[in-house]
Amino acid sequence: MRIENCSWLCRNCNTEVQGELTKCPHCSAERPEEVVTEESDEVVVVESKEATATPQKKMYIFRESVLINAADILLILGIFSSFGALISPIFLDNNTQHINTLSIVMGVGIFLASIVIWALFRNIAEISRILREREGKEQNK
Repeated sequence: MRIENCSWLCRNCNTEVQGELTKCPHCSAERPEEVVTEESDEVVVVESKEATATPQKKMYIFRESVLINAADILLILGIFSSFGALISPIFLDNNTQHINTLSIVMGVGIFLASIVIWALFRNIAEISRILREREGKEQNK
């Protein structure tokens, strides 16, 4: 038994194309030349995987991405500021008592504050995303 298939497989994008078309509708590749083969009793079945292209939802909406970017920027600024506080006794006059201890405390304080702000902003964005997705699932039901 031999099954005649009127379609051909695009070599460029692996899409099954109808036999009467000379170009692939997806990638505009030319139809390959037909190859003459010996007749055999083997049956070749080509499955068409016509999955509808579901648009990928963005993980974060604009306000959430703003929060995440602001958190990252504030973390980087906090790291630079804490480093600046640690090396500031080199550039300042030594008029204040315990300026080295004060600079260490300020550096650690700035660093810890920037990490806390970073974590808060990121968590607020993540909670907003989770609630938005949960609300979307409830509306679909």
